[in-house]
Amino acid sequence: MLAFVARRLAMVPPALIGVSVMIFILLQVLPGDPLAGLLAPDATEADRQELAVRMGLADPLPVQYVLWLGNVLQGDLGWSFSRRRPIVELIGTAFGNTVILAAASAIIGLTVGITLGLVSALVRGSFADKVISMIAMFGLSVPNYWVAILLIIVFSATLQWLPAAGMYGPDGDFPDLLKHLVMPALATSAVTIGLTARTTRASIIETHGEDFVLLLQAKGLTGLQILCHVLKNAAPPIMTVAGLQIGFLLGGTVLVETIFSWPGLGQLIFQAIASRDLRLIQAAVLVIAVTFVTVNLLIDILQTLVNPRLRHAV
Repeated sequence: MLAFVARRLAMVPPALIGVSVMIFILLQVLPGDPLAGLLAPDATEADRQELAVRMGLADPLPVQYVLWLGNVLQGDLGWSFSRRRPIVELIGTAFGNTVILAAASAIIGLTVGITLGLVSALVRGSFADKVISMIAMFGLSVPNYWVAILLIIVFSATLQWLPAAGMYGPDGDFPDLLKHLVMPALATSAVTIGLTARTTRASIIETHGEDFVLLLQAKGLTGLQILCHVLKNAAPPIMTVAGLQIGFLLGGTVLVETIFSWPGLGQLIFQAIASRDLRLIQAAVLVIAVTFVTVNLLIDILQTLVNPRLRHAV
């Protein structure tokens, strides 16, 4: 077990270094001038050069990357020139809000998805199986921003049951948070429900057709006992998909957070792109990448606890 964890941990630093390089390069080649929105209309070339030096944009790209990475490793993500605040504070607040939304979406998406997939596998070929497959395909096919708009039209504009935007209302208490959380969580969890349901169904059906199930039946085990063994062996693919979806949700969904004015990472990145705040974009995307890698590392370790045979797979 320790050897497996050590191998997985050894893969994390190269992955993060590669991600940081890609983030830095891609943002440098984006069209547009990051200094244009920060300079006054009558700014001189000397003003431009001074601002470039202050933002660290006057050095060669390799030097900029090394300096940026060195600061990141020390916990210094830089200064947001568009917000006039340390980036650590901005990302800390936005990430906490995104965690709230991601947790609610994951609970809804994984619980409903696994339940639908299990029921679909148990009643394979029936009318209920077809209905669940249609629900899963709907969740996978319909964009989450379209679901978000539809929810606003129905539950906010028409029925006036739920608030259309924001995270808190005038009260600012927990029930108020739940009212603002319902629609963003439902919109964000649609893809998770569809993907988890289809993966759960396929994994259970495939596992139920393996030879060990016949052996369990020959030993006289009941249907529920056999199902417990099937679920244990079918869990790794489901956990892999769950980990990917949790990482995706923690990364923030830009459009959903923007539509509902949810102050999370997605909306922060959208606003940073609009203002060409390169340092803020770099830091936010890097945090998403680190979160994604960490979540999937934890899922890999959990998989080995469920199925010890996976320890020797890598």
